[in-house]
Amino acid sequence: MIIKKNNIIKFNNGDYLVIDVLRYKNNTYLYLINNDEFENDVSVVRVDNDGGIIKYSYIDDEDEFNYIINKIFLEHKVEINELFD
Repeated sequence: MIIKKNNIIKFNNGDYLVIDVLRYKNNTYLYLINNDEFENDVSVVRVDNDGGIIKYSYIDDEDEFNYIINKIFLEHKVEINELFD
């Protein structure tokens, strides 16, 4: 399964919209926002392929998590700056 921006995936008992797909050290990470009408939560998850079954997991390693969060901010800095202007 190839995951792209704007795909809807099932995660954590809900439908999530993929805002960004990031790659780091042979891993794929997703920046997600809940796609349900009354939810406002976001999540950053790692994509794991377990014998052909795609699983999404939270990032346990603090350095790995910080790198991915910083990469998200860098890739979306124009939008973030526009939001605060």
